[in-house]
Amino acid sequence: MPANSVHAFNTATWSLDNSFLVQLTSPGEAYDAVCPFYLIDHPEGVALVDTGISHDMLDDPEEYGSGAGFMEAFLPAIEYDASMHPRAHLADAGYSPGDVDYVVMSHLHSDHAGHLDVFPDAEFVVQQSELRYCWWPAPVQEVFYLDGDFSMLRSNHYDVTVVEGEYDVFGDGSVVTVPTPGHTPGHQSVQVELGDQTVILGIDVAHQQDGLDREHTASFNDDLGQSLTSMRELKARAKREDADLYVTHDNDHIEAFEGGLR
Repeated sequence: MPANSVHAFNTATWSLDNSFLVQLTSPGEAYDAVCPFYLIDHPEGVALVDTGISHDMLDDPEEYGSGAGFMEAFLPAIEYDASMHPRAHLADAGYSPGDVDYVVMSHLHSDHAGHLDVFPDAEFVVQQSELRYCWWPAPVQEVFYLDGDFSMLRSNHYDVTVVEGEYDVFGDGSVVTVPTPGHTPGHQSVQVELGDQTVILGIDVAHQQDGLDREHTASFNDDLGQSLTSMRELKARAKREDADLYVTHDNDHIEAFEGGLR
């Protein structure tokens, strides 16, 4: 049974050096990267993919928990307001947090894993290798993992489905997670079958279309060799499935979701 639609909503815009996102490309040039989450409307329920960057953390990093104080240095480069909060986006689109049945976590970096506490009744889907890594990340990655984002996943009050490999969210082949490690050990992308098209949410398998085309990863990825393999395999999958492949932080890509893909 195909999904009805896929929407993308931006939670903040983060100005970063372009070479931080696409290695060896335009150093010193600012790129205003979006930090979105996706909503998949399916006949059997609603699934989110990621939850954006936490506004609570941006409002007060020192009070947010271990590691968040580091984010204070980035605050002048991050633009956000109340209209960009997931609750506001959902309300504008005619949904509420209680309507969300599943939250698929591509990975647990801070620009993807904020606001988990907004969805206490949802089932969270995360790769086992990501859950292991988020508590003890490598030094180059540790600044991107904030306890305040995901500590609630340890609580028995949250429903967490820990997966290894591909996972069929609705059980009908319409929304399937695809492991794409490299950016982080447990990074996963999501393939969505709509009525007349296939969409692959590549998330951070690349950060821009340019990086995807030229196969330039972000320099801070956990494993650059594995990143390249995942990128190539996902591009091959998109070609094989005749799918449109989107990455999260490309501004042109989020514009493609305006009004929703159906």
